Amino acid sequence: FELDSIGDGITADLTNPAGTKAQWWIFNSAASVRDPIYDVEPLGGGRVWVGPHLLSVVRASITQGTGAQNERGFYNADTLHMTLNIDDLKTASPDLFTQRGIIKNTIDLTNKYRIVWKEQVYRPIKAQQSGVVSERHTLILMDLIQVMPDELVNDTQFLAYAQA
Repeated sequence: FELDSIGDGITADLTNPAGTKAQWWIFNSAASVRDPIYDVEPLGGGRVWVGPHLLSVVRASITQGTGAQNERGFYNADTLHMTLNIDDLKTASPDLFTQRGIIKNTIDLTNKYRIVWKEQVYRPIKAQQSGVVSERHTLILMDLIQVMPDELVNDTQFLAYAQA
């Protein structure tokens, strides 16, 4: 009972008065279409996500993009740091969990999920469980990287955000 009350209290005391909301989208591989030769999404069908599922966000902060060099040259994207009630995430995406408060060890956050927050699209790059109470986690800390407009061209569900 106490553990359930803690999860409810996080939402009631932390997210409702001072938090924000985000949209959680789950990748649907069965409905997605990929070009067999070029391994990219063709125009029209492409990748498909199910959602949005509304998530209460305990805390969110942005780190402005840095000019880090990678295989594409200099690339600037913002990083979003979010703190979520683990019970809220389990409600939106139960496939991530083995049981309440226990997230799977082998999840592929990079390509499967999208979060829309403040009219920007992000993809998770790292998740860390936090707030252990009686061997059950109560919070999840998630780092997400901004999906840039040129990357959204073949994702018709998010195309409106590429033009914003």
